[in-house]
Amino acid sequence: MQQNKNQVFILYTANLVCYNFDLKYNSSGNRKTEKRVGKIKKTIKMDSELKNSQTLDAALSNVAQITNIQIIIDTDKIQNDFPGGGSKDSTKPTGIGHQYQYMVASNLTGSAGSGTADLVINALSGDVVRFNAVSEYDNFNNAVIIYNIQKFGGANVFSDFTSRVFSAPGVQPSAGASPLPIQTVNTMTYWFYQADVITSGTENYNISFALYTLDRPSGTMKLYGYFVWDPTIIVKG
Repeated sequence: MQQNKNQVFILYTANLVCYNFDLKYNSSGNRKTEKRVGKIKKTIKMDSELKNSQTLDAALSNVAQITNIQIIIDTDKIQNDFPGGGSKDSTKPTGIGHQYQYMVASNLTGSAGSGTADLVINALSGDVVRFNAVSEYDNFNNAVIIYNIQKFGGANVFSDFTSRVFSAPGVQPSAGASPLPIQTVNTMTYWFYQADVITSGTENYNISFALYTLDRPSGTMKLYGYFVWDPTIIVKG
């Protein structure tokens, strides 16, 4: 059987790829092309996989981005300045200034004001913003929960906020001299107050939260009061 060595050049997404393969001839002099077909089919498959990858990359680039805004509230300072507690009516919370809370945002590229009471975040229409609050005690003994975010001025940057609870795997430290080894937990509960970004612009909000403190005689958490402040949130698109 006669054997020959040929080369085929295939233009493949702007890269010139050379495939070497053997062309065999039978005793009658007819060329057998099984291996050529196999190479071409392989190239077509690779090209299809590349197109699928490019489609996936394009789809992922259009997936909504989630910006998490963690609010840390100085509950000791609130109790010191409001010794009688706050309003016990959730529809009429006690107003406080901007010196009691600090907002920290994820996705900081193009954002500003993280660690202050006002924020500038970088988001596009269709993205999601999630708020969550915690006391300086990590909600141990003194606990805070946001229960209302209401617009009072500016553009309609966000849709209506909704309370969302998620169950997902998590981690927790071990007890003892060291938090190691870290323990994995199959299910933990996570809570967010979230909305969709409708458009870019400046929106003024009232953020209301409930403050609960530990009542030592009873060993239970009791409402200290409902409070509200008015941060400015600017969304750049």
